[in-house]
Amino acid sequence: MRRVSVTNLLTPFANGVRPVLAQHRSLSAPVTDLLTLAVCAVYALQAFQTALWDAPSVFVATNYVYLRAPRLAWLLSPLLHGGLTHVVPNALTLFVFGRIAEVHLSRVGFAAMTLLAAAGSIAALAGWGIAFGSDPHVAVYGISGVVFAAAGFAVVHVPRHGTVTDLELLAMLFGVCAVGLVSVEVLAAAVFLSPASINVGHATGLAVGVGAGVVSSACEAGRSEPQTAGRNRY
Repeated sequence: MRRVSVTNLLTPFANGVRPVLAQHRSLSAPVTDLLTLAVCAVYALQAFQTALWDAPSVFVATNYVYLRAPRLAWLLSPLLHGGLTHVVPNALTLFVFGRIAEVHLSRVGFAAMTLLAAAGSIAALAGWGIAFGSDPHVAVYGISGVVFAAAGFAVVHVPRHGTVTDLELLAMLFGVCAVGLVSVEVLAAAVFLSPASINVGHATGLAVGVGAGVVSSACEAGRSEPQTAGRNRY
């Protein structure tokens, strides 16, 4: 275990990569595992459909689904992706950091955060696209809202424990980077007057994760107060 500090935050692999991998393998996170598997399975179906339609790319085929079967497309939108450069980073970061967030929450709590981040990020992207986009046909998709929720949760909830594992330090570092990315996007959009350049899906997911972290920390603090009061009476 290591103290939460800037130096330790910047060196999550100070003890080597193997301890971090071992810590990650020891986690029990069935919701994240199932969600990651679902993302990969749906992308495999997307690739198959692309070949079946003889479409030039998964991106083109996926956007076509929004025109041909919009209800199905919007229902599956958090699981859909536009290509390997989209799905691989999302699936990888979901598997790595979603599992860390899941072990810090109850199954119900993590599932609620995941559903809210997935639905909220898609809704925000769709609304933002309608308001500021130039294309009349809006097609938004991806699981990155849940990834950013895990990042926001880690940056708020993990530091309160004082001492953490190398894996939790890595999650915190990822959270700090996510906050920095969203902040730069918002600042650039304000400076260049280009609101369409903001990925509001990321921002929404991050906000959901931060909110979940605040609520979770408050609940933990509330549960610990009666115990502390009981000890003080003796």
